[in-house]
Amino acid sequence: MVKPSIDTFLPASAESLRRLFERLDPGFAEMWATHLSRLMNRPQLDVRTRLLVLTGQYTATGKVPQLEETIDAGLEAGVVSSDILEVILQCYVYTGPWVVASACEAYERVLQRRGESGDPVSSRVDDGSSRNLDEERTRWAPADQADPRVGPLMERYGWRGIATGLRLRPVHHINLVATIDALDPEYLQAWLDAIYAGMYNRQVLDNRTRILCVVGNTLAMGEQHQSRRHMRSGLRNGATPKELLEVIFQTTGLFGHPHLMPAAIDDLLRIVDEEGRIDELVATERVDEIRRIVAARVASRHGVGEINLGDPRT
Repeated sequence: MVKPSIDTFLPASAESLRRLFERLDPGFAEMWATHLSRLMNRPQLDVRTRLLVLTGQYTATGKVPQLEETIDAGLEAGVVSSDILEVILQCYVYTGPWVVASACEAYERVLQRRGESGDPVSSRVDDGSSRNLDEERTRWAPADQADPRVGPLMERYGWRGIATGLRLRPVHHINLVATIDALDPEYLQAWLDAIYAGMYNRQVLDNRTRILCVVGNTLAMGEQHQSRRHMRSGLRNGATPKELLEVIFQTTGLFGHPHLMPAAIDDLLRIVDEEGRIDELVATERVDEIRRIVAARVASRHGVGEINLGDPRT
């Protein structure tokens, strides 16, 4: 099988950037093209997932020209058009409607140029009627299953939005729901219905793919707090530690290193360690060494002498 080149992922801008860099500094141009090619050809993510992650990242950061060529590249690679559109629509949660609207216009322009109509997303959206509370309860964290606040809150606001959050964000979700419940119940109902019962339960994309894209979005936006939350959620919904690490690596090549090297890597290492899966990233004989290094870096960023690695608040 022929490996894809960077032109698979940046079909127009790769050539444009190559010409620009070669005019100004051929040595830099060669370094850049080699670096990006090596990053984008790694096997830890398949082409479909890479392109969908890029679609979300360019949407979330408002890079419309790059988004258009990524949509085009996705369609050329056989990615289902409704999957591409769903990645764009999912950005609504963190960007609001105007960013998503610009991306949707780009999506329409690409389809028009290609003479295609696209597959409708609406026909694939799950209406939630097949969901079963008893079954979903088995997937909650023990602390959430035993939390006395859960039952009354579900009675007031409906179980679907709260149950989704408990599955995706154990412990954190019920605390946030309880907080907003104390502040503004009307807002809480609207938020749960739109985001957790709505956007996070459309099921157009499988949860693994959707969350990998969200991790990519938050990393590209420099939103480290949310990227941590979604990394953990991704692990619990089918993403592997290596896939999450690869999203970090891909992001460094296209959006730069701030907030990613080493902060995002430290976040991921701590999360997989807490989840008992650090051996999927680090050889056994090096685990203790890496724990010490990460703990020292985290402590330095927090400005403290030591830090409790088991505390999810840190």
